[in-house]
Amino acid sequence: MKQAYLAAVIKKHGRRIKQYGEQLPGSFETEMIHDLRVEYKKMRAFLRLLQMDGTARHLTMPADIKTVYHAAGHVRDLQLFLPQALVWAEKESVTVPEYLQYLHQRLFKAKETLVTTIEHLKAGKVIEHITQELPAYLEDVAIRKFIHRKVAAVQIILLALEKDKELHTIRKQLKDIIYNIRIFDSDWGISFPVTAWRSEKCLNDTAAMLGDFNDRCLALSFLSDSIIDSLPEAERGALRSWRSALLQEKEVCKQQMIEQLAQLHLISNFERMGKQLKPNG
Repeated sequence: MKQAYLAAVIKKHGRRIKQYGEQLPGSFETEMIHDLRVEYKKMRAFLRLLQMDGTARHLTMPADIKTVYHAAGHVRDLQLFLPQALVWAEKESVTVPEYLQYLHQRLFKAKETLVTTIEHLKAGKVIEHITQELPAYLEDVAIRKFIHRKVAAVQIILLALEKDKELHTIRKQLKDIIYNIRIFDSDWGISFPVTAWRSEKCLNDTAAMLGDFNDRCLALSFLSDSIIDSLPEAERGALRSWRSALLQEKEVCKQQMIEQLAQLHLISNFERMGKQLKPNG
């Protein structure tokens, strides 16, 4: 795969990050923030693939774009959790005005931070810098090395899965694979040349389930002791009860997730699918 094709991927997804960043202030549409973060993760996954080339080990996401990504994440986390809190309060017929005000204040500050990071982003220059540092070619051996490392990382974690963050790490490994599969398909019109899993559908389903588990952990992060203890006593009991219910749901989800991972059948001793690295057109 020649450098021109590699550069086209970076420019496409970098341009979309720039466009979403320009449109966000003043609207903060949930889907737009989600799309900006997806474009970032696609480009990050692609750079991680390119790093498998010996001449491109230095390639990383620039700090300016990374800052925007994390700031957008804080906004999105609260945008997802606030409706959940409102539905819970209505369903349980509880009143927690101080807690809801706290969440709204955090969201307001998160939006302010996102606007500031976007104002400091020089996306055009950043993307130009990345494209100038790309390797001359993307070789098949680099793709195989990338998948081997991702699969090996997952397999090692599964040998002694103990903490929630380990499931989050597995999700990151799988999403890096999935995003690159999509880039090969949508950007170049070719199939990904390596397989190391039972099926692509199973791969996507597992990543989606891991995403659901991550959302449950996120919800619990907004119900920590430090947050609840800072609220009026009248609100604490209801919030602790909600947290207890969410913890039970999370543990059930965790066990289902572990069973799902066993069905993925990842293998590190994979074979090439015989596809040529030659994009359409």
